Amino acid sequence: MRVEEAVLPGVGRKFTITVQSGDRLVIVVHHSGKRELQYFEAGEDGDEPIMALDLTDEEARELGAILAGVLFHPEAVGDTQSKLGQKVIEWIKVLPGSKLAGKRLAELTLPPGAHLLAVDRPGAPLIPNPSPEVVLEVGDTLVVAGSREAVEALMRTL
Repeated sequence: MRVEEAVLPGVGRKFTITVQSGDRLVIVVHHSGKRELQYFEAGEDGDEPIMALDLTDEEARELGAILAGVLFHPEAVGDTQSKLGQKVIEWIKVLPGSKLAGKRLAELTLPPGAHLLAVDRPGAPLIPNPSPEVVLEVGDTLVVAGSREAVEALMRTL
């Protein structure tokens, strides 16, 4: 897979993703949070996509969570199993009195190799790929993935 990024002045950023088959997905991320997805088949040279879709910021984050395997993790087979065996997913609960309560995600320092996938807030929809502006509350559960060492280091600091 090849990813190319371009700045679109006054608009946002454009990402062109070319996959192994030669198909291309163009994603335009607007400053407003809106996302435009355009699909181009391999070998097609036209400027018009075969498919186009507009997503809100919230829809794009939920789609990202689905693609990342936050909501459903398929069973790994073959070589993928050994690679995934080196990675872990942990759920970290924000308890009463925790220094996390009231902090914005932007204030957290994640060790290299640790990734925050989602925040699960009781009584609310899952917050996939949460923005840095999300403020943590008592009862929230952080869904964190990465190398065992990175996730354990994060848990020690929290």
